[in-house]
Amino acid sequence: MIYKLIIYRNDSLYREEELTQLKDTTYTYKWEKVESGSYSFEVVDENNITYAVTYNHTTPFAHTFDTYLDKDAKPKPITGFQSNIDILIKYNSRENTFSLVKTRFKRLIVDITDYGYEKINRLQITGTFNNWEIEEVPLKSAGENKYEIVLAVKEGNYEYKLIFDEKWVPEKDNLILIVGESGALFPKGELGTGKLSYDALDKNQTEKAIKHDFRKLNYLNKISENEVEFTIRTQLHDVERAYISVDLNEKDIYEKIYELERHSDFTHSFDYFKRSISFEEDVKEFSYVFILEDGNTKYYFDGKLSNKKGRKIKINFEKDKIEIFYIPNWAKEAIWYNIFPDRFYNHSCYNNPIFNEFGPENFEINKLHESNFEEMYKWNTEEETLGKFDTNRWTSDFSEKTDWEIKGESGKNTSLKYARMYGGDLQGIREKIPYMKELGINAVWLNPVFYSYQNHKYGTNDFRHISPDLGTIRTSGSRYNAEIDENNPYGDKSYVDILKKNAKDNSELKLLELKLTGENKGKNGYGETEDPSTWIWTESDLIMVDLIKELHRNGIRVIFDGVFNHSSNRHWSFNQVLMEGENSKYKNWYKFSDFSKHIKIEDGMSEEEAYKILNKNRENIKYSGWAGFDSLPEFNSYNLEFKSYIFNITKKWLLGPDAKVSKNWYEDDGIDGFRLDVPNCLENQDFWIEWREVVKSTKKDTYITAELWGNASYDINQGNKFDAVMNYEWLKTVIGYFINQGYEKNKSYKLKAGEFLNELREKRTWYPKQAIQASQNLNGSHDTDRLLSRIVNDRVGRDLEEGKQLEQGYNGIRPDLASNYHPNTTIDWRSSFIKPKDVLKLISVFQMTYVGAPMLFYGDEIGMWGATDPYCRKPMLWDEFTYDNEKNPSLTNENEVYSQEPDQDLLFWYKKVIKIRKENPVLVYGKFKELYWDDGRDIVAYVRSNPNSVIITVLNNSFNDYEDLEIVTDEPEERYIDLLTGKNIYSRKDGKIILSIRAKQGMILKKWKKSI
Repeated sequence: MIYKLIIYRNDSLYREEELTQLKDTTYTYKWEKVESGSYSFEVVDENNITYAVTYNHTTPFAHTFDTYLDKDAKPKPITGFQSNIDILIKYNSRENTFSLVKTRFKRLIVDITDYGYEKINRLQITGTFNNWEIEEVPLKSAGENKYEIVLAVKEGNYEYKLIFDEKWVPEKDNLILIVGESGALFPKGELGTGKLSYDALDKNQTEKAIKHDFRKLNYLNKISENEVEFTIRTQLHDVERAYISVDLNEKDIYEKIYELERHSDFTHSFDYFKRSISFEEDVKEFSYVFILEDGNTKYYFDGKLSNKKGRKIKINFEKDKIEIFYIPNWAKEAIWYNIFPDRFYNHSCYNNPIFNEFGPENFEINKLHESNFEEMYKWNTEEETLGKFDTNRWTSDFSEKTDWEIKGESGKNTSLKYARMYGGDLQGIREKIPYMKELGINAVWLNPVFYSYQNHKYGTNDFRHISPDLGTIRTSGSRYNAEIDENNPYGDKSYVDILKKNAKDNSELKLLELKLTGENKGKNGYGETEDPSTWIWTESDLIMVDLIKELHRNGIRVIFDGVFNHSSNRHWSFNQVLMEGENSKYKNWYKFSDFSKHIKIEDGMSEEEAYKILNKNRENIKYSGWAGFDSLPEFNSYNLEFKSYIFNITKKWLLGPDAKVSKNWYEDDGIDGFRLDVPNCLENQDFWIEWREVVKSTKKDTYITAELWGNASYDINQGNKFDAVMNYEWLKTVIGYFINQGYEKNKSYKLKAGEFLNELREKRTWYPKQAIQASQNLNGSHDTDRLLSRIVNDRVGRDLEEGKQLEQGYNGIRPDLASNYHPNTTIDWRSSFIKPKDVLKLISVFQMTYVGAPMLFYGDEIGMWGATDPYCRKPMLWDEFTYDNEKNPSLTNENEVYSQEPDQDLLFWYKKVIKIRKENPVLVYGKFKELYWDDGRDIVAYVRSNPNSVIITVLNNSFNDYEDLEIVTDEPEERYIDLLTGKNIYSRKDGKIILSIRAKQGMILKKWKKSI
């Protein structure tokens, strides 16, 4: 069967390509150097039947995007394509699946004269990378007698052969292909020989084993004005010692030579030699050369390897544009707490939402609510409504449904749990600050808080303002003691100053809506436009400012969720386009493609008539939506006016109403940074470079973390986008070692102790020192299942993307009641003397003693459980409430019914381990060194150290107790205190310590420091 691929870019035909058949049902297309844009796809068979590529998930296109084909659907647009990336498209005609994989194709240049040929008519390739299937290669000239072969292969080592005109080349030995930066590219290192591995085994490879690139932060890292970290890479076990010689100016007579410290990456077979050097003065320029010693031979590396000392690498920070990669220390010292506001605590029922993301038009008026706070003509306008809206009861079983859910799900194979509202609010967060402070939290990340109809608020109606259901719907006239600077360029007045006598008992919902008719057409009830000089501080804004100030007073930093890739389809600027059509000045803020069915709103219409037309235009106008959702239209990140709007929004919330950065941050009324939602989806990645400049120039001590799910070195190591990442890769390693139970190399494979340390080591080489220290080592988030539940779903593997919903077979029972009758669970936890929370406690010991900032998702500390969205977003379990019993929601169950309550023992434990982290800065800034690992016993130990402190962490990840564990330290005859138990442990003269350690338990051994 022959299949043709049709590609559309921004809704216009882009190209047609024939898919290449690999096997009976597998077809591929290598799409090179893609242009940025939003794309959709169709597959056409030889009978001219067209199948649309579509999907039903919300996973962003981070690395792989899985879809399926539907003959009766329209193709859904897919976003997340940046310029010059390569995409491998794979189609399986039997399984009806279609996937896109971001990659970097391997490009081989083949000189046919090397094999005795002057001309060929046909070129093919086969190898271990495709199970020796013969693959046809287009004859793509790369010069005289040379051809380029493009391969879509993962990093690794392969054998292959070429086929010239049906003849296999070479006849005998296979060729070797090595993809990625791997030590296998080079001769194996051997210590003490005096010879260094440098050139690649394949003469066609230009990569060198010894590498230093001062343009990349992971090789030359300016930490401060007088501290620089240097790194050089060599082949594994190839160099005995490495040094760096530094001259601060050319007149220096004596060399300043520093020895470098070895960091081995066994995964890729490289050694990284590192040293942070603090100079006595501000460094403007300097010269340096690396000195490598092996055997009795000395080498110099200045970009090239030589036996003779020649020139040095010269650096001028200004000319070479090398700036400090500054990340504030508070972000490295943070104990993060991720709060989903609607689900944390409901302080007041009077600001509970009166409808949800379906809008008032899908609900009847509920007279029990303050429904007159929305225009009456907006209610109940759809043909089929969901009845009266109610928030869900905080303490109910999550399976309990409201009337509108029951009606909405009737006759449909769907769940509306994702759209529930529970009424959590900002005052509720404020009320629970003492709880967070007692827990030890000193930084919070709030899931989106800007005005939105959704519970999660990832579709924003207005970035200028906080959502009324989180602040207040009914205005009170209070100013909340806010100091508003009369010259604040991002809002110099409060709602009281604008509304005056109408500032009390007004509706913030009505005031935030765009006027569609009359003299204030195109403005909201406060008279605002995109011009920041028109902006004001609403009451909900001031409630947020009051919360920020209270968090700061209690020593807690706060960052917002920045969702700048898309808005909701009710955002004020989007509504302007719906109102005005393609002549709107806001048209280019988005990616509109078709206005042919737009209905014009005529002068003289009533607000009600105009509103009905506005809603019709939501369906009449075509545009690109994130992940194909019409409710989430994507911004055009190249548009200058849109960029200016977002930059001004950023400044507003960083500076706060007083328009200044307080010298004492405890008194500051602005936020401390941003977590960025799907930043890889913006077509214009330079947007983030400009945005970072805005952030850092507005407020120096800000923190920028990005939702990037894989290796984000490209986005971090230039030092011009983000400070750090939400460390999902850390979590994947945690799952692989502490949770997975499989022994075969599949998705549920359990990492051995040595593999665990190897993987951590590899991931520490991805980023510069300060970015690793500031990465958020998270238990999970609103997008993943609860870590406690993942422990009892050990067959799921390390995949963190959405799709493991409860309805798809996940074990959602309270984890201590899980048993191996469930297909995702291998251990009978009900009968085990070890419980899932023991594993969680062990993970917490690792989390609090490893490099990077620990982060809890609200409720982790009291043992909340659940599958991915929406089950990970259950309302917080508070000790003050009595909750309904839960019925086991898993598809495979034994009709279990059990209580829901916070685990006070686990809460006490988290307070203890967080306190240990905060009281020992060595766990933040100290060096990390592997001390011990035993694959058989499943035990690891490592040390965190600085000149003033030494802490050894021991983790027994097995189900067995050990009485005779022997670990060799560098500290003979020393006394250690186990910070978890208070027990004293002593090292012998040879530095060995003998330990007794229980199953699934850890030890945090602090070297005793004698008083002077």
